[in-house]
Amino acid sequence: MANIIRISLEKDIKDFYLLFWSIFLPFATLVSLAIFEVNVNETILVGLITMSIFFYCCTTNSFSIFAQRKRGVFDLLTITPFSLWKYLSSITISQTVIACTVSTLLLYSENSIFDLKISALQFVLFIPFFFIGSAIFTLMGFILSSFPKNEGQLSIGSNLVMIPLFLCSSIFFKLGNSPMVVQWLSWINPVEWLQNGYRSILATNYADYLVSVAVLFVFLVITLIISIKTFRMKET
Repeated sequence: MANIIRISLEKDIKDFYLLFWSIFLPFATLVSLAIFEVNVNETILVGLITMSIFFYCCTTNSFSIFAQRKRGVFDLLTITPFSLWKYLSSITISQTVIACTVSTLLLYSENSIFDLKISALQFVLFIPFFFIGSAIFTLMGFILSSFPKNEGQLSIGSNLVMIPLFLCSSIFFKLGNSPMVVQWLSWINPVEWLQNGYRSILATNYADYLVSVAVLFVFLVITLIISIKTFRMKET
């Protein structure tokens, strides 16, 4: 596992899409908001970090995995003793380490640019959410790459997943004013549980913090199980 994690880390660090989607674009957005003095609240600012994680770990990863599937890279796994869950875990860990590092840098930038007054302890409390959220979205990328037959179908599929996840969350508007179906969907939405966790940190509500971590861990286990099953289904 260590070798796969190392190789994946070296490859991902050189990834252009990582530089654009997860670093350059979010940072440029923050600077633009500050320059034009756009009034944004803390919820939207931390929500931008979630979007950065999703674009890199889910969208970019799904296209990368799909391209490797087309080249027959994963067919080699069937003739090696290396277990599937170890391979998925290795790729997920490498993606998560990078995404968590980028997310922490973005949070530091937001704290500096917008003077959010986030303490050192709060910074530390954000890190588990960055790790778990990155792992969930990476595994979702594996799942999405299992079904399409071409890049066009994958693009449509990733958008069909992304749009409901973010619209059925409280990043851009309060769920209390939304239709009941949206509020119900938010209970099974990992994006909303990430937002709930962020809010619990900013409000120093440690009970909600622990609940959010526990729920997101359940999402992590579920996505891991589904990704393994879809991976095996694709290779058979």
